[in-house]
Amino acid sequence: MVTLLTGIQGFVNLLFVVVIAGTLIVSWVFADRLKKRHSADFPWGKALSIVGIEVLVFIGFNIFFEIFKANWFWITIGTIVVLIIISSRKSKKYR
Repeated sequence: MVTLLTGIQGFVNLLFVVVIAGTLIVSWVFADRLKKRHSADFPWGKALSIVGIEVLVFIGFNIFFEIFKANWFWITIGTIVVLIIISSRKSKKYR
């Protein structure tokens, strides 16, 4: 099971790298077009903030997934129990 989870983590890490690189490339292309067409500056602060958030999510995912790989059985059982409890509750009718 750990081998499967390691493969999934590697694939998701690759997706994160592609998304971060894509954000930087698209930002660079838009900055170039904005400068050529309108002689305006690109808001690099906002673009770098987005990349920073992506990197933090990337790090958080890896921390969570390492914990999940170490305790995958108990986390899966707990998740199933929580989902059963949530789905079995009766919905309240509002007027």
